[in-house]
Amino acid sequence: MADIVVKVLEPATSFSFVTLDEVKTFLGLTTSDTEDEQLQFMIDIASATIMRVCNRMFAREKVQESWREVGNGRLYLTHWPVEEDDIESVTTGGSTDPLDPTTYELEEDSGKLATYNGGWNAPPTVVIYTGGYDLPDDAPLPLKQACLLMVRDSKLAAARLSITGIRSLSHKDSRVQFFDYTKPPPAVAGGAKMTGDPAVDAILYHYIKIWV
Repeated sequence: MADIVVKVLEPATSFSFVTLDEVKTFLGLTTSDTEDEQLQFMIDIASATIMRVCNRMFAREKVQESWREVGNGRLYLTHWPVEEDDIESVTTGGSTDPLDPTTYELEEDSGKLATYNGGWNAPPTVVIYTGGYDLPDDAPLPLKQACLLMVRDSKLAAARLSITGIRSLSHKDSRVQFFDYTKPPPAVAGGAKMTGDPAVDAILYHYIKIWV
């Protein structure tokens, strides 16, 4: 397994996959609703959970990565996607002189940085670059959907808690009885649960970073 040390040089300014307006549109709420603070809190929690479950940082940041124990000539940068112009420098073997960009090749969508002329020199190989998505605007639509579904589930859970213990309401000759929504839903058989929502897990499965 490669040994990686990541130093954030310029942290991201936004970590949310969706905007408040996108959540309101998804939930069918009007812009005059007064739940902005609660909804933003749910967005923040859902976004942080997605990054934790996927074991990676999606937000665009400038970082310095030091790689050791890489014998196959391939580095999988931790923040991707990465465009060629976003790589500031690549040095190896303790040298401070950047490598000629023609000596390595970048796969932008996956962040794979490869050299095929005998591998990198003596460690460490240091890469300074900017990678990730400009959130929330550039977030992939599947990740937006996952975040929206998680916010919806959080809002439904909050609504259930607000009526915990209420069985019925009566006024004069009218009575309204409630089904107990506080009971947990039945378990779904098959497959590991990452967030507890099979629809969300099916999306996030394709974005998980597996360290090798």
